[in-house]
Amino acid sequence: MWTANLEISKKQGSRIFLLETFCGVGMFLPQAAALKSGETGLYTVLLGAIAAVCYPWLVQKAEGSLTMEEVLKKHRVISFLYYVRFFINAAFFYAYMLLLARVFLLPYMNIYWIGLPVIFLAFRMNGEGLDDRARVMEGLFWFILIPFIFILLLSMTEFSVKPFLIRQFEPKNLAVGGLYVLALFHPMELVWFYQGHMKEKGMNKKTLLGIIILSAGVFAATAGSLGLQMIRRDPFPVISMAQNVAMPGGIMARLDIFLIAFWIVGVFCVLSGYLFYGNWSFENTFAGKKKWGRWISYGGLFLITGFLIPMVRLWENYISVFLFANLLLGILIPAVLFWLERRGGTHEKDHH
Repeated sequence: MWTANLEISKKQGSRIFLLETFCGVGMFLPQAAALKSGETGLYTVLLGAIAAVCYPWLVQKAEGSLTMEEVLKKHRVISFLYYVRFFINAAFFYAYMLLLARVFLLPYMNIYWIGLPVIFLAFRMNGEGLDDRARVMEGLFWFILIPFIFILLLSMTEFSVKPFLIRQFEPKNLAVGGLYVLALFHPMELVWFYQGHMKEKGMNKKTLLGIIILSAGVFAATAGSLGLQMIRRDPFPVISMAQNVAMPGGIMARLDIFLIAFWIVGVFCVLSGYLFYGNWSFENTFAGKKKWGRWISYGGLFLITGFLIPMVRLWENYISVFLFANLLLGILIPAVLFWLERRGGTHEKDHH
């Protein structure tokens, strides 16, 4: 079982939440907020990020002393649907990871050679159990964040306050944009699968505050450096922001490499998370068939590697549907499952 080593610490759980919730989607925040809210983009990001960091608290209240593992064991069809959904989401983030590597780092390398080490590392990282995955994620935490924070601070040299001057405040744009940003944070639903296995319930407040600050920081740095019009036109505005950043004295000319590496590793955290919890859902559905689930997931993802980058364009045409479907399903399915479990009273009866 993936939960053979069940417990993780509060610090590990909090860091997993930050990496899985922010790091995979932070690259899209500036463009999404600028397109949906314009001059109120910063406040849109803050609104969406604050809503996202409240989510673990709502999950904790809904779960009580139950865990997702206990609930899904009684709902095999739903468990299999989780497996299918998470495979699709893993393919989405895997495709963007390949796209970043192909466009910015390895333009001439065969796409399968780019994908092979990604699949292998995800397989190895997820192979043992929840606590092993938590230790790897904890080790990646500062390795990912320090270069990112460093580049955000350096971007202040090109900063302009003009994009943040609100000429006409429209509450509707703020609300719609905030909801869209919250939908971007849809990987937050993975918290259902590990928060119940934390030794101490609840997330570290400093880590949650960090998500809000980082989200606001990436928007402020990008908008302050490029301006809102450029953000709307640029397919990778955060990378363009990093390309404009220079260290004093011209010590390093390509700081964007650090940011690209940050996003690739960040997206890897989300991709591996979907594969990890998806395979656990497969094992819940087909007891004793763990290896089959892993071969289908990792092997299947590798086999479709060559088709995924062209699929990104199709995904982009339906990105709003993809995001809001994930947001709604990620909230409604577990909420209904835990409500049914409590209504049935099976959990309470087992403890009397």
